[in-house]
Formats: sequence, structure tokens, C-alpha cells
Amino acid sequence: MKFFNKSVNYWRKALVTDTKTLKIDTKGQVAANSKTVLITSSIVLTSLLLYIVFFNSSSALSETPDIAMAANSVEISTDLYDNRPYGERDNTSESKLSLTLKSGQSLGPLLQKNGVEPDVAYAATQAFSSAYSPRNLRADQKINLYFDASTDTFSGLSLKPNYSNTVFVERDRNGDFKARKIEAEFKKDIVRIETGIENSLYLDAQDLGVPDKVIVQFSQIYAHSVDFQRDIHKGDKFEMLFEVYKDHQGNTIKAGDLLFASFSPRGKTTDYYLFTKSDSHDGYYDINGKGAKRMLMRTPISGARISSRFGKRKHPILGYVKNHTGVDFAAARGTPIMAGGTGTIVRAGRYGSYGNYIKIKHADGYATAYAHMSKFVRGIKKGRHVTQNQIIGYVGTTGRSTGPHLHYEVLKNGKRINPMRLSTLTGKPLKKFELPAFKTRVAEIDKLYQATQIVQKDPPAAIIAANPVDTPTDRLSDNQAAASQPQN
Repeated sequence: MKFFNKSVNYWRKALVTDTKTLKIDTKGQVAANSKTVLITSSIVLTSLLLYIVFFNSSSALSETPDIAMAANSVEISTDLYDNRPYGERDNTSESKLSLTLKSGQSLGPLLQKNGVEPDVAYAATQAFSSAYSPRNLRADQKINLYFDASTDTFSGLSLKPNYSNTVFVERDRNGDFKARKIEAEFKKDIVRIETGIENSLYLDAQDLGVPDKVIVQFSQIYAHSVDFQRDIHKGDKFEMLFEVYKDHQGNTIKAGDLLFASFSPRGKTTDYYLFTKSDSHDGYYDINGKGAKRMLMRTPISGARISSRFGKRKHPILGYVKNHTGVDFAAARGTPIMAGGTGTIVRAGRYGSYGNYIKIKHADGYATAYAHMSKFVRGIKKGRHVTQNQIIGYVGTTGRSTGPHLHYEVLKNGKRINPMRLSTLTGKPLKKFELPAFKTRVAEIDKLYQATQIVQKDPPAAIIAANPVDTPTDRLSDNQAAASQPQN
């Protein structure tokens, strides 16, 4: 640059000298074409000055390319804050590369594999980890990479780990990566259905658009008092009042809670309300504050048929009439067996004609026993505490048995009783000081119930919940639905 300035000064002085020389001839007279010479010299000098200004401007711009690029990347990356689906945007200054994570794949190597420099990939990964733990990345998750369309410079990424959250990483004006997690807001709607049994509880509820989560909650409420395979008849009425959450386009994103349930098997109606107790635990209670959850289950197995009832019968092996001390449930070998109630295992192992056998001690003098099992769940042993609905073993045909089945016994103070009569056991009531709050909650739910229109057959698609994260895709039997999740 200094050399160029010196050269310009040299030529400027030379032109001035030459101009004077041309203007005055050897005799001291003004040259005949002096006016022309002066005009020509002015043009040359002006051109040189303009060139100097242009050169200096170009140099200044060439020394700050990174700042200009950073500003451009911010304009591009502000689009990442747009909560609309990317397909609905009009952003031609940025290109997107959509990828699917594979098992064992981590973010840094994935970026480098797709053309991001190692140091840039590291910086982006560090920023990403401030909003979402890379350890929580799972196979089949979708991740979008964004590049400047003109320079192909990596400008950011986005990941939607679930239906309600999206993680964005973008570059700021300094070229540093920043991350943020945006939680989508969904509108909560109340849905009410009321119908009678035509096929099964599960199929009839599903036909009205009830999400699987809500059907499971309903099944759990009545699993302690109703045998869904034997006690339900065509025409039995049921009602549900539940929550659904919808996005800004009106599509149902996820199911909320079942607020109210009513069921009338064999013409006997029982209503239950969702209530959060003082200890923050949720439960379902009837109008008098008695819990739906019973201490013991009538059927600790799903998808089985009763092959032998409690009482006197002709023994299939011994051949004479003998008192049957439990209920037999025939099922395929390997069918899971659940603990009928919460308690402590007092025996687990081989026990004579019972084969593989487990006995659990419960509160208030009750105990349950499970016989002919093929095997126990790992960790099940004497002294182990188990909770209701917890899987403890699997159906088999060990001991004195003609085929795979579960022999289920219930004991009260050491005396065997009929498990099918456990429906007479009432649920645990709310504490006296909790009843006022419960009554208030019942009034709130009743008000919602009255204000909500009943959904008819063939409901609008918007009512049908389609939650890819939480909703199972396989159809469940009513008993399987009741046993698939523990009741809170």
C-alpha cells in the first residue's frame, strides 16, 4: 500500500512538472495548445484520484468478510425461531438437510459426516448440549441441518425430540452458536362420550375416538371390581369425560386425563372422579370419597379364561371330588402373571403339587398365592416387596397340572376364600379433612360434564388422538388394556 501511494505521488508531481513544461516553450512563450494540455492533465489527475478512492474502499471491504457473513447468518437463522413447520416457510436463502439418527450415532460425528468442519461441529454440539442432553438422542429421531444457500456455510440445526418441544441451534453475529428449546403451547379441550357395549369396551370406545391412554385409565379403574372378559354384556352403558390437547391447526396431539368415568355392568352403575389428594397423588373416587382401587385384584392375569372355579369339583388327575381352593385361569405358556396386591413375598420356590409357587402377604390379614408357574421374574424371592400389577412370573404347567394355567388363591387370616367375591372389598376412602376439597372438585367436573356435548358415532378426525410417542399402535384386549399400566 505504501509503495502504491509513493508511486501515485511520483506520477502526480511528474504530471504537474510536465504540464508546466508543456505550457511554456523554450523561448518563454505559452504553447499554442496549452488549453488542451491543461484539460488533458486534469482528466488524468481526476482518474488517478478516483482509482485511489476505489482501491481503498475495496481493501476495507476485503479486510472484514467474516463480519458480513456473520450478519447474513443471523438473518438466515432467525427463521429457526419460526414455530411453523419448515415446509410452510418461504426461505430461499437457506438450504435444509433432513437426517434420521441411527442407533449409536452421536451428533458431532453426524455433523462432520455431512460436511461440517470439526471445530464448527464441536461448537454446535456444545451449544446443543446446553438445551438438550445428547445422551437422550435416540435412533429414528429426525434432525435438520441448515446451510447458507450461497456460501454453503453451516448455519444451525433443529431437532424435535417429542411432540411438544423443539431444540434450535443458530449462529449469532459473532459467529458463535447459541441454543434454545421451544415448548409448543396446545389448547386443551374436553371430550365426552356415552354409549353402550356392542363389541367390547376397547373397540366401542376406540370407534368414538377415545385415545388408548384414556381407555387404559378407564380399564384400570374397574379392573378391581369387574372381569372384563366375563362380567360385560352387550348393552352395558359406559361414559367418559376426558381431556385432549390440540395444536394451532386443530389437530389432536396428545391425550390428557380421564376426569370422570361411569360404568354399568349388569345394570349396576358406578361413577368415579379424578382427584389429587393432599400428598399430590392422583386417584379415582366415588361420590362418597371411596377409592376405585381395591386392595386385591380378582384376575391377576390378562387374556385368560376360567377353567375351574372355587369350590367342590372332580379333580382332573386324582379322579375324585375335592374342594378346589382357588380359581384356575387357562392361558398360553409364558403369559405374564401380576401381583394381585401390594405386599411382601413370604414364599417363592418349588412347593409340592403346586409346582413353582409364590405367596404374598398383604395388609389386613390377606394373602394371595400363585401356582404352576413356569418361572419367576428375575429378583423375585422371599422378603421382596412387590406392588399391585407388578409382573412376578409366567404361566406354566409345573407340579400336578394337566396343562398350562395359573392357580390363584386368596386367603383371609389363613382361610382360603373365593377370589371372585373380592368385588365386595371397598376401596380405601379419602381422609376426612380431604372431603371438602373433593366435593369442590366433583362440582367442577360435573359442571364440565353438563357443558360438554356428547360425541356421536363417526367423530371428526380432530377428536381422534394420534400420539406417536405415548399411544400404543397395537390393539389391546380389555384385560390387556387394564393391565398394561399400573394405576396411580
